[in-house]
Parts: sequence; C-alpha cells; structure tokens
Amino acid sequence: MNYRRFLRNLLLAFVPVVVVWLVLTPLYDRFLIRATENAVRLIESPDQTTLKPHETHYALIYRGDLRGQTSTGHVYSLRVTDIHFPVLLLAAMFLAVPGVALRERAIRLAWALLFSVFFHLLSMVFWVQFAYATQLGNWSMENYSALGRNFWGLGKHLLDLPFKFAWPLVLWFAFFGSRLLTRRGEDESQADRA
Repeated sequence: MNYRRFLRNLLLAFVPVVVVWLVLTPLYDRFLIRATENAVRLIESPDQTTLKPHETHYALIYRGDLRGQTSTGHVYSLRVTDIHFPVLLLAAMFLAVPGVALRERAIRLAWALLFSVFFHLLSMVFWVQFAYATQLGNWSMENYSALGRNFWGLGKHLLDLPFKFAWPLVLWFAFFGSRLLTRRGEDESQADRA
C-alpha cells in the first residue's frame, strides 16, 4: 500500500465524511434511541424503560417504576453522538485506501457501517444498564447484585473507551488487512531478492 497516497486520501475524504455525518446524525441518534429502548425492553420485565431524544445529541432515560422517586421518572441522560462519532474515522479510512476501486471500498464501508450499528446499539444498552446498576443509589443496590453492577459498569467502560476507538481500526484491518499484509510480503520478498 502506498502510505503517502493513503494519508492524502484520508485528509481528502475526511471533510465530506464529516459533512455527511453532521447531516445524518440527528436521524441516526433517533434511530439508536428507539432501537435501544426496544432492546432494553427485551431484557426487562415488565417494560419500564423509555428513552426520549433531548436537544440534538442527548437521550434521556426514564423508568416507569421510579416515577414516585423522581417527579417524571427521569434517571439519567447520555450523549448519543459520543457513542458513534468514531464512525468518522471508520468512513474516512475505508474511503482512503488507494488501489481499490471506489465501488469496492463503498461496499466494504456499507458492511462496516452495518456492523457498527450493532456495536453502537450494544454500547447504548450497556449505557442504560450501567445507569440502572450504578447511578441510582439505593435502588441500584437493591436491584443489582455486586456481580451485576460490575458487569454493566465494566462493560460500559470498555465499550465506551478502548473498544469504541479500536472498532474503526479493527474493521479496517478486517476488510483491508490481507491487502496490507500481502503487499508487505511482496515488498519483503523483493528486498530479499535485491
């Protein structure tokens, strides 16, 4: 792989990627909020969780069984765009690979974005469960065991920090790593011949 071309393409792709992300973010945020609410309701009985969009980038988490403890049942808020902004790096890296037809890069990017939707949904579910397990004082202590609190807390932190930032690199390597390694092997064999 020609690294200079890759870096140049990365810089050129970044601005259009940011523009598209800014335009689509409000729609994607609403989709993630709704999908997360449905996913959380799959693992709770009876259904108590409601997620509502707030301002442009936030989701408010409400629990129906906590309406007596808070006036509205609002228990936590999270910034949805913080979960999916690494998609900027993902898209720019996929579009920047030199020597691969644009159509092929776009198809691979589409698959990577689909995988990312599930990753973002999983992250949001962990955020909601983290809020329930660790942020509600006595209610959290009464309703979650120490194991549960640690599971949701650790999972949320891992998904929110190292995994979120590694995700674009892992996907990029999964889709383009063989090309990178093949080219590197060819370069080494040519150096051995010389």
